[in-house]
Amino acid sequence: MRLRTSLFLLSLATALPLVAFALLAAAFVVQHEYENLVSVANARNRAVLSAVDAELHGAINTLRAVAVIRSLGSDDLRTFHATAHEILTTQTGWNNVLLHDPSGRQLVNASLPWGTPLLVEPVAPRSIETAVRTLEPAIDDLVPAPLLGGQLGVPVRVPVVRDGKTVYVLTAIIRPEAFQRVIGAQILPADWASGLVDRQGRLIARVPHRTPGTMASREYLDNVRKADEGWYRGATLDGRDTYTAFLRSALTGWSIGYAVPATHVLGGATQAAWLMGSGIALSLAAAGVLGLWLIRRISQPMAELATAATAIGSGARPKTVRSTIVEIDSLSQAVGAAAAAIAARDHEIHRSAAELRQQTEALQVANANKSQFLALLAHELRNPLAPLRNGITLLRLQREPQRLAETQAMMERQVAHMARLIEDLLDVSRIDRGQLELRRERVAIDAVVASAIETAKPAIESKQQALVVRYERSALHVDGDPVRLSQVISNLLNNASKFTPPQGRIEIAITVEDAEAVIAVTDSGLGFRAEDSARIFELFVQLDASRAQAAGGLGIGLTLVRSIIALHGGTVTAHSDGAGKGARFTVRLPLAAVHEAAASQPVALRGATAQRRVLVVDDNADAATSLGEILRLQGFDVRTAFDGREALEVARDFHPEVAFLDLNMPTLSGAELAIALRQEPWAAALRLIALTGMGRAYDIELTRSAGFESHLTKPVAIDDILRVFTEPRENVVPLHGERRKA
Repeated sequence: MRLRTSLFLLSLATALPLVAFALLAAAFVVQHEYENLVSVANARNRAVLSAVDAELHGAINTLRAVAVIRSLGSDDLRTFHATAHEILTTQTGWNNVLLHDPSGRQLVNASLPWGTPLLVEPVAPRSIETAVRTLEPAIDDLVPAPLLGGQLGVPVRVPVVRDGKTVYVLTAIIRPEAFQRVIGAQILPADWASGLVDRQGRLIARVPHRTPGTMASREYLDNVRKADEGWYRGATLDGRDTYTAFLRSALTGWSIGYAVPATHVLGGATQAAWLMGSGIALSLAAAGVLGLWLIRRISQPMAELATAATAIGSGARPKTVRSTIVEIDSLSQAVGAAAAAIAARDHEIHRSAAELRQQTEALQVANANKSQFLALLAHELRNPLAPLRNGITLLRLQREPQRLAETQAMMERQVAHMARLIEDLLDVSRIDRGQLELRRERVAIDAVVASAIETAKPAIESKQQALVVRYERSALHVDGDPVRLSQVISNLLNNASKFTPPQGRIEIAITVEDAEAVIAVTDSGLGFRAEDSARIFELFVQLDASRAQAAGGLGIGLTLVRSIIALHGGTVTAHSDGAGKGARFTVRLPLAAVHEAAASQPVALRGATAQRRVLVVDDNADAATSLGEILRLQGFDVRTAFDGREALEVARDFHPEVAFLDLNMPTLSGAELAIALRQEPWAAALRLIALTGMGRAYDIELTRSAGFESHLTKPVAIDDILRVFTEPRENVVPLHGERRKA
C-alpha cells in the first residue's frame, strides 16, 4: 500500500472516533470539571493541614529541646522559670510555657512572675493524662487561660521522662494567630472561605476572619462527623452557597474546610463543556481539509528520503532532501549526519582507547607510589623500634653509669626520630583536611634561618658537609608562623644533606626580589631530571626509591614544605641541571609591612617553684606516672589520678595550682572534670591544661568551652609543658585571644 493511501486511511480512522468521542466528552465534561475542583480543593486542604501539623511538630521539637535543659534535670524550677521566660520571648507564635506535675498541678508559668499562685487543677486535663500515660506528646483543642484573662490557645504537651516514668509535663500554648497566618497564606478570592476547626467544632483560624472559638456551621460539623475526608454542598457561616471540601488531621483530630462558591463550580464546568464540543466540531472540519493537503506534502519528500537513505550503506554522503515540513527536513539532515557520524565513530573509538590507556597508566603509577610509600613508612617506623628494644634490654642488664647514659641518649634519639615521623604524617593530614593552624607574627627571616640551621646542624655535621650561609644586608621580615617557617627551612636543609655525599657543599642564601623574601637552598648532591621539578613536591612520589631508602625518611618533607609555604601566601620551586649536578630549592614569601614595633620575642623559661602543686590525670597509667615523675624531678609537688572521679577526690584534698587532664577518660571525661573543678571554691586561680591525643578543631573548641586555659596535643615536648608554669597566662597556648587560621 502506498504512503498516500495509508495517510488517507489514517485521517479517516482518526476522524470517526473523534466524532464519537466529542459527543461522549461533551456529556462528561461537567463531571470532569467538577471532579477537578474537588481534587484541587482536597490538595489545598492537605497542603494547609501539613503546614499546620508542621507548626505543631516544630513546637514539639522545641519542647523536647527545652526538656533536657540542665535546670529542669536538676529540678531547679526557679532557674527553669527564668529560662522558660527567655524562650517564650523568642517564640512569637506562643502565648505561654507551662510546667505541670503528672497530676496536672501547675509548677511553672513563664508568663507570670515567679511565686505567683498557680492553678492546682489543669484547664485541659485530657491531654495531660494522655502525655503521662503514653509518654508521648499530646495536643489539645482551643482552651482559655484563666490566669491570663481568658486568652485562647492550643496546648501542646511533651512529657519529661526519667527511668520510664513521667516526672513533668512541659506545655507550650500556641496562639490562634500562628494558625491564622498559615490559613491566610492561601490568599483566597473574596467570596471563598477556609477554616481550621478543632475537635469540639470551634474555629481556631478562618479566612474571612472569625473570632477564634466561634462554632463552625452545623452542616460542616455534621459532615465532618461522618467521614475523615469529603465534599458537600451547603451554606457557610456567611450564608453563601458553596461546595466545601474537608479533611481531618491524623495528628490532632482537627479538620480543615475549603469552600468554593457553587456558581464557580457549576458555571465553569458548563462553559467548558460548550467550548469543548464546539472546538471538537471545528477541529474535525479543519482536520479533514488539512489532512488532504498534508498527504500530498508528506508522501513525495518521504519517497525521496527512502532513496537517499540507501547511500548510507555504501559510505557515500546521501543527497539532501529539502522540505518546508520541519520534521522531514530534520530527518533529511539526520540521515546526512548519521553517515558523517559513522565515519567519525571509528576515529573517536581509537582516540578514547588511547585516553583510557593513559588514565590506566596514571592510576597504576599512583597506586605504585602509594604502595612504595606504605612500604617505606613501615620500614622507617620499624627502624627506631629495634634500637629501642635493644636499649630496654641494655637498661635492664647494664649497670655502668656511662653506658647507661649512652643507652638513654640513644633511646631518646630514636623516640625523637619516631615522634618527628608521626608529626610529619599528622601535619600532612591536617593540611589535607584544612585544619593546620598558623600562629602568625612579624618574624625576622634571619631568625627563622638560624633556628632551622640549629635543627639541621647535627645531620650536616655527621656527614662533614660544608654549610655556607649568605644573609641579606638589611633585615627582612614576613608575616608568618616562625615555628612552621623554621620547619620549612630545616626540611630543605635536611633534604639537601640527605642527597649530598659526605664532604659535599650546601649553601643557603637570603635575598629580596620584588617585595618578596627569597630563600634559596643549593646543594652539590644527586640532583634530578628537569621534568621531575614539579612531581618532587607531590605526596607518595619518590623519584628514586633506592636512594630515598638509603637516605632515610618518609619522603613527605617536600610535600609539607609546599603546603606550609602556600598557607603563607608564598611559593616554592625546585631546579636541577640533571642527575649528579645538585639541586636548588627556592622559597618566596611576601615581605611584611614596615613598622616600628619590634617583633615579639619568646618568653624565657623561668625556674619552677618547688611549692608548685600539680595534678596529672590520664587513664593511661604509664603516661600519667611518667609525666608525674618528670615534673617531680623538675621540683614540683605532683599527684596523679587515673580516672575522672578519682581525680576530683584527689583535687579536693590536694588543691592543685595546675592540672593536666586527658579528655577521653572513664567515669568523668576531661571536659566534665574541668567543669566540676571550676565549681570548687578553692579553684579560682587553677590552670586547666588539656593534654590529649585529640587535636581536631572540634576538640579545641570543646576544651575552650569547658574552661581549659590551654590545649596540648600528644606527644608534647617537656619544654612546652614547662611553658605552662613559666609564661604569663595569656602566652601559654592561645585558646584566649584571637588566632588566625591558615
